[in-house]
Amino acid sequence: MKKSTKGALAAAAAAVLLLGGAGTLAYWNATATVDGVDVTAGELKIINDTCATADWVFDGGEDEADKVYATGDLIVPGDVLTKECTFEVQATGEHLRAGLSVTNPALSGALAPALTLDDSFQIDGVDVTDGEITEDNDGDVVNASISITFNTASDNTTQALSGSLSDFSVTLTQAHN
Repeated sequence: MKKSTKGALAAAAAAVLLLGGAGTLAYWNATATVDGVDVTAGELKIINDTCATADWVFDGGEDEADKVYATGDLIVPGDVLTKECTFEVQATGEHLRAGLSVTNPALSGALAPALTLDDSFQIDGVDVTDGEITEDNDGDVVNASISITFNTASDNTTQALSGSLSDFSVTLTQAHN
């Protein structure tokens, strides 16, 4: 090995020993203590729900009173089946914001293209739109209305067809803004 290479290796080894190996490199530092904190999570729940037990009801068209839909009843274009139910919102937590929706509804069968699904939610007669549920609504009762409409423009090709609405959920979904 050349003398210059040996000298460079020796100098590098000495630098490593001085900096890290021997612990002679000194630097300043300082620390401060930061207090920890205990936290507890809030809640977002639907309680006292009547949606599973509420009946589907025919609209009161043709000057008839509303009537409970029974399996086997036949619908015609323009008919609306509605399920009205209530539930209480349990909403606790700072900066809580949530939306209400109907999740996973699926219309199927040959009549499905002629059916329209709609939903609405109200608290004290006021429509609730996405993101409007807050911790201020804790304990409020929501009136939910879910409807299926047989489109009035349906033609003769929809006669004697069947359709189905799958089970679905009414959902509160938290969204932090």
